[in-house]
Amino acid sequence: MKAVSRTVDDVLACPRCHAAFRRIDGKLECRSDACGFRAEIREDIVCALESETGASFFDSHFPVMMHGSDEPGARAAFYDQQERLLAERLERATVVLDVGCGPRLPYKRPTHALVLGVERSYESLRQNVDVDVRLFASATRLPIQSRSVDAIVCFYSLHHLVGASTQENEHLVRGALNQFARVLSPGGHLVVFEVSPWFVFDRAQRAVWNACRRGLGDALDMFFWHHAKLDRLVAEHFPAGAVGEYRPLRIPHFTTFPPVFALQRLRIPRMLYPFHIGMHTWRMPSSVTRSK
Repeated sequence: MKAVSRTVDDVLACPRCHAAFRRIDGKLECRSDACGFRAEIREDIVCALESETGASFFDSHFPVMMHGSDEPGARAAFYDQQERLLAERLERATVVLDVGCGPRLPYKRPTHALVLGVERSYESLRQNVDVDVRLFASATRLPIQSRSVDAIVCFYSLHHLVGASTQENEHLVRGALNQFARVLSPGGHLVVFEVSPWFVFDRAQRAVWNACRRGLGDALDMFFWHHAKLDRLVAEHFPAGAVGEYRPLRIPHFTTFPPVFALQRLRIPRMLYPFHIGMHTWRMPSSVTRSK
């Protein structure tokens, strides 16, 4: 992993007010005296969470996330096509932000770009040697300068932005999309790979999710967004002129894979998996009014 450099200093910013940082005694301090936010650098990880209370579910499950994508069926369904399509979007990017980067990137990183990885699981970040800068931070409070990122990648990560209710889930996703629109440069790309529930599953999920969350607590760390709803949310937070596209990916019906990475011995065929697997892409307009 590369050391934090001057180039990185030009990209990082206060997650509260978005002012630049200054370095003081191994810390990053917001240059705005009215703000006073400080980020620590521990184990070469920039710790920029407002609060670090509560461990992440993935702190103890990062080995599954690290090696689950190696299973041939999972690779064929969730990663092979996706990696090829992503490479096209990252070809000209000089600064890439991976939101929910996990313990390793499931794609070949562009060698010419500075790659930032944001993750709420500290243990996952400790394992990740694929990104240049590891950010222990929230997608809803990115410690990144406005208009400084050429491409944002979300590899099956948005469905992990969950709160105590479906209303809070939407609030969190909206907060993340607002941050994405802020940090993307003019002409920059947001690339989201997600699974979109079939219509009946989507309605059932919405009907029972709140009760299941109350019963299971943090063990229920997923809420799946129908692709049409996700597109509408992006349209509400991105500026006029942003161009979006949803591309469903075709997976052979008899491809088998674990429906949940934590259950590696369980296999189901694609035809029984109640989700569409697809890629969302949005491109910012070439001229964007700078956010405050």
